[in-house]
Amino acid sequence: MRDLGLMGESTFSLWCADVGLIPNGSKVDKTGWDFFVEFPFDSGLSPHEIHKSPFECKVQVKATDKKDRKLQISLSNLRRLITAQMPAFFVFIEFDGKEVAQRTFVLHVDNDLISKVLKRLHEIEQSEKDNNFNKRKMTIHYDESNLLSQLNGDGLKDRLLHHIGDDVSEYIANKKSHLESTGYEDGFAQITFKTEGEDNLKSLIDVSLGIAEEVEVAKFKGVDTRFGILSKNPSLSSDGGKLSMPNLDPTAEGKIRFKEDRLSSGLVFECKFYNSPFNIMVPDELKKMRVEGEFFDLKFTPYTGEASYSFSFGEGIRLEVKKFRDAIRLLNLLSTSGKKVIAELIVEGLPKLEFSVGCNKQEFEFSKELKSLDSAVKIIADFDFTDFVDISFDEVSRYGTQISQMEGILSSPSNLFKVEFGIDGDGYDPSKETACLFLVTTPIGSHVFGVIIVLTGDVEEIENERFRLLTKNVAVEQRIVSEKDESIPNEDLVSAIETVEKRYDETYSVVTMFDKKC
Repeated sequence: MRDLGLMGESTFSLWCADVGLIPNGSKVDKTGWDFFVEFPFDSGLSPHEIHKSPFECKVQVKATDKKDRKLQISLSNLRRLITAQMPAFFVFIEFDGKEVAQRTFVLHVDNDLISKVLKRLHEIEQSEKDNNFNKRKMTIHYDESNLLSQLNGDGLKDRLLHHIGDDVSEYIANKKSHLESTGYEDGFAQITFKTEGEDNLKSLIDVSLGIAEEVEVAKFKGVDTRFGILSKNPSLSSDGGKLSMPNLDPTAEGKIRFKEDRLSSGLVFECKFYNSPFNIMVPDELKKMRVEGEFFDLKFTPYTGEASYSFSFGEGIRLEVKKFRDAIRLLNLLSTSGKKVIAELIVEGLPKLEFSVGCNKQEFEFSKELKSLDSAVKIIADFDFTDFVDISFDEVSRYGTQISQMEGILSSPSNLFKVEFGIDGDGYDPSKETACLFLVTTPIGSHVFGVIIVLTGDVEEIENERFRLLTKNVAVEQRIVSEKDESIPNEDLVSAIETVEKRYDETYSVVTMFDKKC
């Protein structure tokens, strides 16, 4: 009588021996594997690889005369194979009633098979039935994709190495990681609780949006879950307590556009969108959402039209200059329009959500800061400066006058410049046209912007060697930018001014309003 099992094991052993693999057979047929296969050390290793161990794997060999390409295997044996640290394989050898193998299939115990077996084990463990895994079986399927192209040792070895890869330690680490994480993709526990009263329900929604810190709950129970299958016994249970949800992640990220009317371009800001998971369980009038930006926090109930907002420009808040200007513009819009502002939420993967934000007619307190930020944006554009410039509200308030003055210098016509000066030293000729040189600087947040400007025109004497320039022309001869914490060496400034002086020396009497000794 044919002993298919022995024929399969002998064929497998022969192929291993042919390519230098060592097939250590299992002496007890309860381990889930027939052979513990050891690979030889590779020759010619570099110093960086000489410490690496040779490959090893576990193999279960199944011989058959059938062609149905499936086999029932006990869950206890499957469990041993999938949880083994090293690589594991099934080798199916089809003889078709003949003396030698006709086809061989190598099935790798991969992540997909591991997940299927673990899920089945968990289903049985959490059911009310006996979980005797020795008596329970699971059908393993194989097909043409697992077919060996060569029925010999080379074909077998190549297929095993194809699945193991170049680094067995990396393989083992990846398998361990998958064993520990599979089945938890949709969470690791289910928590049930009750809230009492509408106020508590509203507070629960606020907690889920990160608005409130905690809420009172009753009948609190937590149950572990894996593969969506609940454990039979709760991991925690209480008649009541407080629920908090720290470190909430946003539902999505996107942009929000605020528009005074449907025809305006609006003001656009990046934002984080929070949608309460409890919205699907509560009446429409209680559904609430939240939009959080770098400087604002907006909460709204889409079905009632109610919305509230808050702004923060305090300590630690720094924004790119144009973004800060738009933020103050938004605050101005919400403070002074006295009507509803249209808000459009654009989030990838979700339809555009539109709602209204009510505005209270009140005095706008930040006109000066808005003017300064408008000036800052114009200065940066005039300098054609493309690097990132950020600013705080404190810096806007402190240096706003300087910023506005700088922008005025860059944009004003020559007739608005009034200059009176006295002469220190000899050599000044008031009969010639005069060129007055100025160095003007202003901090704008993270940077300092400066210009060397030249005003030219005739002069008239006022009294006692003091003169008034009748300005005909204004020219910006040098633009200077530095980071706020990097001071420009005085000698570089002196050199730049002296270069400008030389351009005007022949035609004008040059007066420099800059102390070169400072």
